[in-house]
Amino acid sequence: MSHRIHKFSSLSRPLEPQYPTNLAVIILLPAIAIGLFAWLAIGGAGMAAAASSAILGMLAAFVGWALGREMDPDHNATAFIAMALTVLAAGLGYDFDVLSAAALLFAVRIVNRTVGPQARTGDIVMLFLFNLGALFIDGAWWMPFISAAALAIDEVFERSNLPQRITMLMLVLIGAQALLVGEQADLSAHETLIRGWIVTVVVITILVAANIPGTTEIRARMDAVDAPCQARRVQAGMAILLAGGLASLLGGQQGLTEAVAVWAVLAASLVGRNISLEKSDEA
Repeated sequence: MSHRIHKFSSLSRPLEPQYPTNLAVIILLPAIAIGLFAWLAIGGAGMAAAASSAILGMLAAFVGWALGREMDPDHNATAFIAMALTVLAAGLGYDFDVLSAAALLFAVRIVNRTVGPQARTGDIVMLFLFNLGALFIDGAWWMPFISAAALAIDEVFERSNLPQRITMLMLVLIGAQALLVGEQADLSAHETLIRGWIVTVVVITILVAANIPGTTEIRARMDAVDAPCQARRVQAGMAILLAGGLASLLGGQQGLTEAVAVWAVLAASLVGRNISLEKSDEA
């Protein structure tokens, strides 16, 4: 069902309580924040630190759930498993690059069109702002390149507009600036990667990559348009999400762990499609 927000945005997917899965998320998010705060406070964190970490964990859990919906539109279980894994990581004390994950979420939606129409100018502005945050706050200098690739893929599927093309060029330029003359990029950071994490990443990558070409039938329908999602676009969105996860390795062990929410989604997609939950929010 189309939402009034779709008059202004082609990338927003608001939570609508009439759908059971959306209602579950609305209930779970404050519970997650409260639970994380209590857990971290009991563990010895100061009140302020526990509160900020709990809010960050809640946001990461929500973005993880949202990315799970994009990674596997037909299976709600993937999104909820991703949320659970992200909350577990938050409870273990991991930090999250939330702005980078949000930029990746918008990039995937530009490609897979789960909402339907082409991204509007306001959506492109938000994508650009998320990438600025990813670059200058999270230090994820690779995200502008991932987002530019998403815009380029969308251009291949359908001729885009001038704002998308200008933004694609600007993203490449700010990414190149960070890589060549900025202080954000450290190409030796990969040396800090831990072997066990690398093995896990390689296994997940191989399995997810094998699943992408096999995703040829999509039952889910677009939010704002009465039409089924396009399998080729969904496949491309899955590839963008995987690329975003792999790009985090450029930040070394810190970049990898701060992208743990993305890897939670990728891992969840390997099992979520095998768990049946009623698809109640297809519109």
